[in-house]
Amino acid sequence: MLQRHSKDSRSRTEDALRKRGYDFTGKYLAVRDYHDLVQENPETMGPEAVSLLEGVLKASEFSHQTQAYFFYRETAEVLTWLMVHTPDEILAGQALAAMKSSIGCTTGPVQRAITEALGALPLSVSGPEIHPEPPEEISCVPYTEIAHRLPCCLSHPPRLIGRSLVAPTDQSRCLFVIKLARKEDKLATLSKESIWMEYLHSRVHGFPAEFQVPSPIRINGSYAFHVRNIPVKLSEKMDLHPEGLAVGYIADTEYFTYPNQPGINGGLAKEQFRKIMFKNAWLLGKLTSLGVVHTAPIPLFHNRVQRLRRADHGLYEWPRGGRLDRWLYSCAYPNFGPTGIRDFEHFTSFKGPSRNLYQPIGGHLLSLILVTGSYFRSKDRRKIGMDPRGRPIDARHLFERDFFEELTKGIYLHYYHGFVGKDFLEDLPLDIGSLTDRMIEEMGVDRHMEEILRIADQEQMTNEAFMTFLENRGVSSEEAKGFRKAAEDIVLYTGPHLGGFNQRNSLPELIESIGIMASLCIVGRFWEEKFPDAEKPFRVKFWSRGLNP
Repeated sequence: MLQRHSKDSRSRTEDALRKRGYDFTGKYLAVRDYHDLVQENPETMGPEAVSLLEGVLKASEFSHQTQAYFFYRETAEVLTWLMVHTPDEILAGQALAAMKSSIGCTTGPVQRAITEALGALPLSVSGPEIHPEPPEEISCVPYTEIAHRLPCCLSHPPRLIGRSLVAPTDQSRCLFVIKLARKEDKLATLSKESIWMEYLHSRVHGFPAEFQVPSPIRINGSYAFHVRNIPVKLSEKMDLHPEGLAVGYIADTEYFTYPNQPGINGGLAKEQFRKIMFKNAWLLGKLTSLGVVHTAPIPLFHNRVQRLRRADHGLYEWPRGGRLDRWLYSCAYPNFGPTGIRDFEHFTSFKGPSRNLYQPIGGHLLSLILVTGSYFRSKDRRKIGMDPRGRPIDARHLFERDFFEELTKGIYLHYYHGFVGKDFLEDLPLDIGSLTDRMIEEMGVDRHMEEILRIADQEQMTNEAFMTFLENRGVSSEEAKGFRKAAEDIVLYTGPHLGGFNQRNSLPELIESIGIMASLCIVGRFWEEKFPDAEKPFRVKFWSRGLNP
């Protein structure tokens, strides 16, 4: 085969990468040439090539450049290409070690480039075939008739929890639940929750971590039905489906228990909270490894109000490091608890390139750590916002630093074990202690409270929706009447947010750490698939006792 690169051209390219004095464009072109060279002549690559590329990453010479991320991503991808295509376990291990070593001594665009390159490693993860089929006919049934068809008897009338009718039964630890559809919900989306319940029922019994999956009910062969004569008054503000579209299921009595909910003594005891968080971290990791991905352990938004006119619907893309909208509000009702993961409508079957797993894995870890932070804040929910003088509330004293650090470590370790199938037996290239200090500093002081309702967003609202929006954000009815829709931008105090409006995340250390954790999960799974019988590149130096699922 004709080789594009001679020995002389290779030597010149290596000199350009090794020596200082080249401008950014020259170095960038040299890295691209070297990437081509590696792909054409992989058999000629050895430890020297790995060392050369590691030096480029660690030097961070051009980290201040606008296009720095793309330069370092190209450099990191040469190393990942070697990892993927070499059959030599030692060389692959050297390339991996170089990247892990570089993660620990770089920041900003260099570190992001490395973690995202590792996060794109190929994996054999593919979800099940789930195809909701709309029924030919949906029954319209009174609530009492549905209750009479159950294999158990209701012991009390139902009460509303969110948009679910929840009633206790005469069977120990069983609740009957009817989940009411929203006005905009589609039949297929609603039925999908029940189909996921059926699917998972037969597949979670072998898990070492208990996962209590609800049992869906059918009415005349259909998961979905129209419920009539509901014995609870429903508010028009709930914006429910006008024809009472719903699904039903039998769940455990703790299904609606939240790990961070406040209580008489400040919420769950430390031991209970630890157990719940570690179990759900493992479950999210395990299900993701099977291609069953939960897309919203908590709802995360960059900007909630702009979700109707933004292409990304305002959803939070954590790798971009933007402001996180109303983080405590997002944590109020997490979609996991003592029984395991819930709100099955948010499950999706993963199909596609494995690089698309990097973001949801990071989203899971970010959600779990945010809920952990909210657990400490929930000890006194009066301490939110600003004091009478307009100064940010300082709630740092509510955090237990050592426990927070232990939980953050444990969440990662359990998620890794669930996703990879083995313990994490390496040094973690991340200072969890310093991260914990920064999380307490930012999560404990409500510095960022402002949200701006832009004219463009107001124009998308009806007059009624405009008034409701203001009232839902703490504006009194009388004050709301004083605003004229689309006349000017309106500043509201709806935080705490992590970062000012239209600014960067005020806790970049957390975003960087999530990138490292997510990439290491993918690396661990990649290594197990490529070298299933091999020793790890590093041996055990980091583990905490008592953290097993």
